[in-house]
Amino acid sequence: MRRIASTWLLGLALAGCAADRPPEEITDDGLVRVASRSIGGVYRAPDATFTQYRRIILEPPSIAFIKDWREKHPEVTQADFVRICMESIGLFREAFSRELVEHGTYQFADDFAADVLLVVPNVVDLDIVAPDTGGDIRTYTKGPVTMKVTGDLRDALTNKLVGRVTLYQTEESYHTYQMRLANRVTNAHEQRLSYAKWARLVREALDVAKADRPRTTASPN
Repeated sequence: MRRIASTWLLGLALAGCAADRPPEEITDDGLVRVASRSIGGVYRAPDATFTQYRRIILEPPSIAFIKDWREKHPEVTQADFVRICMESIGLFREAFSRELVEHGTYQFADDFAADVLLVVPNVVDLDIVAPDTGGDIRTYTKGPVTMKVTGDLRDALTNKLVGRVTLYQTEESYHTYQMRLANRVTNAHEQRLSYAKWARLVREALDVAKADRPRTTASPN
């Protein structure tokens, strides 16, 4: 009787754990959210393997500013705007290279192959509060550069979507609540920090994915 009671209690406990388990977060394109640090979100295709990837092709990130950014900054000429976008793309690749190649185990590839992962990043809602357009005017701001960075991970040979990594960099003010000088150098520094955080998330996500076994759906008997 004690054995039966213990088995019954164990069954109730397991059922309770199953009931308390939150539902999986699945994207419209079939990616499942996995555990990651709170600053972002990591998603993987359930049947994807990552152990084969040794090299990476990084596409230039697309850059999209917050709504009405150009209207809020009439001092930014078209030439300034193009320069800011190109500098952002350069800073992104610099941070990604440092994290994945210099600090990681990957190499950049020039061709599609079985060991190549294609990374397609997007920078959206970019808000450079005080863009530097030159001149002698000193500008101060109470908040850093903010953005959302997301990137699709695709198998280079098949173009199959195997993962996605997202970072939300949305601090509205500095922790010290003080105004800080904003210029080309400080804006670049803050962007570099955000891009490095995203790249680090990617490296961590790949490390975890290589250690995990892919999930498969059992075929019906």
